[in-house]
Amino acid sequence: MHVNITQLVAAVLEAAPFMLPEMNIGTRYLYNSIYCPLARGEEVRLSCLDFSAFDSEDINSFNDLFNNVLDQNNCQANGIAEILRKIAPVSKSASYV
Repeated sequence: MHVNITQLVAAVLEAAPFMLPEMNIGTRYLYNSIYCPLARGEEVRLSCLDFSAFDSEDINSFNDLFNNVLDQNNCQANGIAEILRKIAPVSKSASYV
């Protein structure tokens, strides 16, 4: 497999940025306080959560957000990363000036 780095960089720069859908305050709290730290591999302590900041509807909304947006984007990103990891490096001769 050959990859044109110039085209790859251009495609990345032209791609639409990832945008989160609108979230209410409780769902945003779950995203920022639980999902983001866990996605970064950080520990989330239940004692540090403000359980009055969200309710069961917010949990359902976040579940829908995860299943419909976040998990799919994560799978796509992992797939692209895996393809790029499998590309063998190729040495080229350098021209010296």
